[in-house]
Amino acid sequence: MAGKFTAAVAFTVGVVLLGGIHCATAAKIRVLFVGGDWKSQLPAYTSQMRTAKGVVAITRPLRGYFIRKVLHQAAPGRFALTLWTSYQFLQYGDAESLKKFDVIVCGGMQGESMLPRLISGIKTFVKGGGGLMYADSYKNFSSYRRKWSFNAVLPIEQVPFEPYGPGHNQPFLAGPIKLQVVNGQNPVMRGLNLSNAPALLGAHYGKVKKGAVVLAKAAGGTPLWVEWSYGKGRVLYPGGVFSNDDYSKYFANWAQFGQFYAQALSWLAGHCTYPAVKPANAVATGTLRVNFSHPGPVVTAALFGIHASEDVPNENAAAQKLFAALHLNGAFARTSAFAAIKPRPHGKQAEFMRDGTDLNSFDWSKYDFKPGDQTWADIKKIHEIPDFLYWMPFGWRPLNPGIWTKYVAAAIQHYNVGPNTSGVAGYKPRLKYIELMNEPALGPPTSVLSKYCRFFNYIAGHLHQRYPGLLLGGCGGYEYPYDDQVIARCCKNGDMNWISRHPYGLTGQAVFWWQDKFMKYAKSIGVKNLKFFITEWDFWVYGNPSFDYLMQRWQPVVKHAGSLIGTLQYRWTQYSEGGYEFGMIGGWGSGGQQMPPQWPMPGISKPVTYKYDAFWIMRNCRGTQYATKLSVPVLKNTPSQY
Repeated sequence: MAGKFTAAVAFTVGVVLLGGIHCATAAKIRVLFVGGDWKSQLPAYTSQMRTAKGVVAITRPLRGYFIRKVLHQAAPGRFALTLWTSYQFLQYGDAESLKKFDVIVCGGMQGESMLPRLISGIKTFVKGGGGLMYADSYKNFSSYRRKWSFNAVLPIEQVPFEPYGPGHNQPFLAGPIKLQVVNGQNPVMRGLNLSNAPALLGAHYGKVKKGAVVLAKAAGGTPLWVEWSYGKGRVLYPGGVFSNDDYSKYFANWAQFGQFYAQALSWLAGHCTYPAVKPANAVATGTLRVNFSHPGPVVTAALFGIHASEDVPNENAAAQKLFAALHLNGAFARTSAFAAIKPRPHGKQAEFMRDGTDLNSFDWSKYDFKPGDQTWADIKKIHEIPDFLYWMPFGWRPLNPGIWTKYVAAAIQHYNVGPNTSGVAGYKPRLKYIELMNEPALGPPTSVLSKYCRFFNYIAGHLHQRYPGLLLGGCGGYEYPYDDQVIARCCKNGDMNWISRHPYGLTGQAVFWWQDKFMKYAKSIGVKNLKFFITEWDFWVYGNPSFDYLMQRWQPVVKHAGSLIGTLQYRWTQYSEGGYEFGMIGGWGSGGQQMPPQWPMPGISKPVTYKYDAFWIMRNCRGTQYATKLSVPVLKNTPSQY
């Protein structure tokens, strides 16, 4: 083509070719145990347990480590367990990778990360003779659409997950639940005495499909353990049972728990004939072509931002040096100006001194900008762009949008016009990015979602009218099933300029698979310049899986540079939440909460290497993108990333 310039580079790469096929007839049963996020990485976990002596702290192996222990006790040498986090399963599970196993046990799955590649891979695996135990856990029924779940292979009907109701989620039976045997002659149940088993703390259940067999039920009659055949393979759903936490925390103390697991896995593997594969190293030649005639979106530091980076100027020299090495000039700092509003004397949470609704007059005695001014100065010291987040208690009390508009306007007035001003003379959009509400509760959506959109549009509309050049964003949290409605109601009219996202527990592939769908819908209704801003994200795993997660997400991040305002890894300094240790560097002198022994927190102002290194590697990835095409003839069948 005239005017087209390409550069081609030939190279050799090391590849792994599958060779040396061996049958696994007399070998150990190969089990892939997918144990969820960080808890699946703990060979020793301490938690509070009820005992005859009262509530005491007990340390024990958790999830896959516990199952490995009880299987060894029940059937020594019978099973070979491979332990994966949910991240590894979601990122690498496909029709080929799963054939290395006879049985897959999966629990702790974040439903919105189940992409077509994995769903198709599971169907192929089971149809071909593999066994699947779909364990019951807090997260395993969080798929937003039935077609993007494992429903096709399960012996019960799976119900799509709706985070805010109105109740159309997987049916749940609250505990305590005593199980009763229904089919004692089934190989899974043979010799088991459930009458002396501890109670389950709860269990999901579903409509039993035609052809499925009920193995156990709740005392009230609800079918909970169900099996069936799918293609050549077998599937078991043990309602309420995963490992030694979640709903089966105490049930796992049952004397026959290991026997149950051993019999279940043996039965599930009964029809599997997938051969063992011995990898062989080889060398392949390929060509990488770069097209310099068609530049793409520019990659900036904003794509590699870190939450709470505004704290850096107040940290010690070691922490400041680590931050500076990442070259994050021009990235975002997300902070809250909410402290500018003085609380009411003796008021309750979120009760503030009201300043009316008139945007032309401010009573500055009701505001305190000293904390905000300090944060503003700190952000400027590290050469980042402020994103001001305004907390609003939407969803749990009636809100007057005019009053909250005034609160936001006061900060805009202060930073974009000047302190103690009323008019807009001299206005400059120094504060440009503003986020209204953090993870608003949108349920029940049938009544609340429309209220949220009206509330947001009122505030955004008035702010846009008075202060041109602002870019206002909203949502975040469990927004996936509702973003199309938000796009139609808030983005189409120009009130919402960008959508905030908090994709915790999602692979990078899944994050942008969803975003592509949102973009496609937006364009279909005439929204042509919609932007997204990932203001918080992480996958709750440690060590090598965490490093891999970060490195794997950079490719789709860079690919979507044109529609991304920025991203913010949660977060800079060590921070504990929900038992998990966030953070790029260690803090507060502790080794952290319960973490894998090989990956402890490093200490104050020392890098968490498996996270920090992923950002350090990308520190110079800035500038214009160009299209590339990789050709390696020997690798003919590369699986889709989705």
